[in-house]
Amino acid sequence: MNISKEKAAYEENKEAVRESNTGNFHYLTISIAFVLLITSILGIFTHYGLLYVTYYFSNTFATAALFFIFRLKSPKVRKISLPLIYFTTAIFYTLGIFTSIYSPKGLAHASVTFPCLLIVLPMLFLDHSVRINLFSTFFFAVHSVLIFIFKSTDLVVMDLLDTGVFLVFGVILGGYFRYIRMESFKKDRILIMQRDTDFLTGLSNRRVLFSRMEQLQQEPGTIINIVMIDIDFFKRYNDTYGHQAGDACLISLGALLTDFGKKKDLLFCRYGGEEFTGVGTGISKEDFASMVDELREEVHRMSIPFENGLNGSISISAGYSTTEITPGVAPEKLIKLADIALYKAKEAGRNCAVSAQ
Repeated sequence: MNISKEKAAYEENKEAVRESNTGNFHYLTISIAFVLLITSILGIFTHYGLLYVTYYFSNTFATAALFFIFRLKSPKVRKISLPLIYFTTAIFYTLGIFTSIYSPKGLAHASVTFPCLLIVLPMLFLDHSVRINLFSTFFFAVHSVLIFIFKSTDLVVMDLLDTGVFLVFGVILGGYFRYIRMESFKKDRILIMQRDTDFLTGLSNRRVLFSRMEQLQQEPGTIINIVMIDIDFFKRYNDTYGHQAGDACLISLGALLTDFGKKKDLLFCRYGGEEFTGVGTGISKEDFASMVDELREEVHRMSIPFENGLNGSISISAGYSTTEITPGVAPEKLIKLADIALYKAKEAGRNCAVSAQ
């Protein structure tokens, strides 16, 4: 994966990346904390020295603290998850360097833990490869300088060879695994989009609508705004111009609803056939009434020709409701209020909006 494609894939899957990074390090930190605790205890019984035990205990507590931070899984933690992960990774790299340099019995030894970390850590989280590789290279350089100071020439040569090879493997394998995971996120995103999106209009489908309604049911007291929309005389439009023209009309309306929803913070879904539903929260009854009427006017300004329609172009009828969510009230009942108002709008001559209240 080249740098530009990787960056694009990262941005497209940013939320999935944050979720993956947070989840992976949630489990990793508690596992490492447990291993460090056992190692610290063993260090006491094997007389590895105060410095060794103190260092390992301090890393145990730091890693355990990071576990509880990642465990929160709050939006704030997800937002700063990457800096936290780099900080955690720095602790692990520093630990590897410490085990390479420290000689509890006065006997120098070849580095083992640090080379393993050079190949493993780049595969554990997702970020731009350039940043990850520079990060690993920095600690490789720090380790290289320190072994020249604290180790004999033969161990220096052995360590440089081992760590250099593992650094290269870490770069290659890390890049490969990042590519595989990004492709997996991409496939998942496409499957979710196919599952939740109406193929013709590009709007969300009823599954998303009811999922959103169920979420809102968990927020008693919230003001919920619902609008039901129906294209006036759409069957007549299909009979007059054909189903291809009908599909084109639905596509155009879908695009308008998408843009309108983004501007007004409303979720629009295709309810079925020529019916659409919009859901919002926290909008006053008066403001929502103005909003629905504005939408009706925007549809009229699309000027999709319809000789047998109202005023010679496509129009919509709308029923809307503004209510407060109460526990135990099914989502279908809230939608039904707007649906009843929609029928009243049709009975009133169409091309109008009627409130349920």
